[in-house]
Amino acid sequence: GSTTEARLEFLAQKLLCRSFTAEEVKIMEDSLKALVDYYSQQEADARKLITVGDSKPDETLNPGELASWTMLCNQLMNLDEVLNK
Repeated sequence: GSTTEARLEFLAQKLLCRSFTAEEVKIMEDSLKALVDYYSQQEADARKLITVGDSKPDETLNPGELASWTMLCNQLMNLDEVLNK
């Protein structure tokens, strides 16, 4: 998706098979903002994070934004609701 809302909806549907509640959306947006704030200031950490693994990161993407979404997905994938669905 091209918007934060569309991306969050995609994640919710793929991981939870439902939409986030309004309260959950607020939590996700706050988490994402904190991650973006951190990784926009710490580009070396962002690059280090997105280069872990066999796949190479898309060089056209902003490393801070990619790292932020990576960590948000990581947080979501560790929810009990995701692990036990």
